[in-house]
Amino acid sequence: MSNYAGHAVNKIYRTIATGLATARRAPELQADCRCHFCDEPVAGKLLFCDMDCRDDYQKMESAHRRAGRR
Repeated sequence: MSNYAGHAVNKIYRTIATGLATARRAPELQADCRCHFCDEPVAGKLLFCDMDCRDDYQKMESAHRRAGRR
């Protein structure tokens, strides 16, 4: 029985390692004085003009990842 548990633990660790590697390879957004969602001008090093745009962008990116587009 412990052999099955050992295989399960190994699979869990591999799954976690794969997820971490994928997250580390994900490109980070660069500040370019424009909101990354609505393209409005933003001050300084901000990425989004407000929390709503940030949340909408994250929802859109999550949907793209689930659909396999990114």
